[in-house]
Amino acid sequence: MKYTLHRDGSFDILGDSIRLRGCYPAMIGRALRPLRVEAADDAIVYHLSSGSVRLSFQTDEGRLAVGCSADGLAGVHDLAPVGSAAPEGAENVYAQGFGMEGPSGCYALTDNAPTSHGLTALYAGERVLLAYAEDHRRYSAVFQVKKAPTAFGERVTFDAGFNLEGTAGEQVTLPTLYLEEAEGLTAGLRHCAERIAAAMGARHTQPPAFFWSSWYHAYETMDQATLEDTLAGIRTENVPFQYIELDAGYMPHLGDWLTPNHRWPGGLQKAAETILAAGYQPGIWVAPFIVGDRSSLYREHPDWVLRDPDGKPHVQLRSYTEPKIWGNPDCDYYVLDTSHPDALRYIETVFKTLKRWGFSLFKTDFMLWSMHDSSTVRRYDPSLTSVEIMRKTLSVIRGAIGEDSYLLGCIAPFMPFIGYADGMRLAGDCGAQWAVPYGPVNMLRELPCDNYFNHVFWQNDPDAMLLRDFDTMLTDTEARSLALLQALSGGVISTSDPVARLSKDRKQLLKLVRPHGAVTPTLPRFGERRSEILLTHQLAQGDLLFAMNPTDAPLTVFCRLSEVFGEENLYQYQYDWEEDGVASTQDDVFAATLAPHGSALVFVTREPLRHKPSNLWRW
Repeated sequence: MKYTLHRDGSFDILGDSIRLRGCYPAMIGRALRPLRVEAADDAIVYHLSSGSVRLSFQTDEGRLAVGCSADGLAGVHDLAPVGSAAPEGAENVYAQGFGMEGPSGCYALTDNAPTSHGLTALYAGERVLLAYAEDHRRYSAVFQVKKAPTAFGERVTFDAGFNLEGTAGEQVTLPTLYLEEAEGLTAGLRHCAERIAAAMGARHTQPPAFFWSSWYHAYETMDQATLEDTLAGIRTENVPFQYIELDAGYMPHLGDWLTPNHRWPGGLQKAAETILAAGYQPGIWVAPFIVGDRSSLYREHPDWVLRDPDGKPHVQLRSYTEPKIWGNPDCDYYVLDTSHPDALRYIETVFKTLKRWGFSLFKTDFMLWSMHDSSTVRRYDPSLTSVEIMRKTLSVIRGAIGEDSYLLGCIAPFMPFIGYADGMRLAGDCGAQWAVPYGPVNMLRELPCDNYFNHVFWQNDPDAMLLRDFDTMLTDTEARSLALLQALSGGVISTSDPVARLSKDRKQLLKLVRPHGAVTPTLPRFGERRSEILLTHQLAQGDLLFAMNPTDAPLTVFCRLSEVFGEENLYQYQYDWEEDGVASTQDDVFAATLAPHGSALVFVTREPLRHKPSNLWRW
């Protein structure tokens, strides 16, 4: 990467294929208007009416490092070292969502793409320009492709900067912004993820989680008796779950995490002991930042909640009518302000107690509730950004549960969680239907887009599989397609189904998708904005090809195995749900017309298969 600095304070970032012309730093969304500019070979200083901004430029291992510091700009909300840049040679942009549910995706530069968080990529074919920050401990890195009006119409511009949330002091140094070129979108994004993971101390100590959750069948009605029946069924079927997780519904009010409701007369410690006695590790759902208005927590400590600018408690969610959320009597739901040291100590006590009672998987949910821009709310400590508060809270939680426990993030921001989370939910809840709001539409978008950081930041969690053929509106085709996609994504695998009640076919599906080790698929057509989802795995014994039609109309999918896997003369066997026999054919072309929401699972081998595989990974 090269750069050219101009005397007027503008600069160009020059890759071999993609360039950013006419860059100029921006503050609060507008280009700086300096009184004077000093430009040297590797730095520019912009002298403003009050304060100054300094940019530095350095090439580092083939990438360009742009540093930025400011003096005398206390309280500035945001600062973009690269602003109003005109992209050359790029046609598309990859946008990374802020956290669970995104939105993430690949867009044409003219598509009004959403803001990208943490990193982004401008690309055309295999030519890619990456922009990212490695340090996400204090500020959120934001990247935007926008349309700017001109006298001759519109032009596309690119900004790269940081949200300071109005917390900056008289002197501030931003994290370094990096730009570099790569060959291939997936390879480039994974390279970014590896850089960020190394800088942030990402965790890779836990085996991929395989667990049963109470949520997607029993929901908030789970109780001690149902737990015991469920454990008996799991043991009868000999399913090797690592964890049994108790989800929402065990507490009388949100915030009173250590007080059980009437469904758990023996308390949470007894529930954990029951799970341990059955041979599994106990897991528990906690939403650390939620405070119900009728909880003991709020009644005793109203000063611990986040406030609006007028001083009133910030109401994140209202539950005034049917159905009442989680069946709880609370009407207003507030946000715990963990910039208050006593509130943070309370969270530490909660997690230490749950750990002492025997829990070792902790699903922390609704974590985005704390991510309010500090300039828009009143915190106990207004000097902290939402990112800093999140990471302080996560540090306390990790310290309370220990290094050996599994921490799963849910409804969470991605970048602040790196270094603390073992697993991370990617998308919204997938219920027992295809239609929104509890269908898989969000997961079908986010899972391919977030694949590049699976087993780099953490283990990706696509959400629970719904394998049952009762209490569901999913068809056989839909249930199989979703289960295969979730399993082949290679991250966290979970279900909430009473496995002893599953039909023979669905028990066969559970056996087929059972995980064995950490894997990450390749998405050969990622970035092309096609209708189908196509992913592959190259294993020691052969290869896997999975094609899925997420649309509501039939879709024909075509590919050449030699192009996908780099070998000639391969055999293919398309998994048949009805027949026990195996009929491999030597054919380089895979072509299938998939029904709406349908899929094809293909085993690709050098020799004909002799037996029908009973598991995706061991055959």
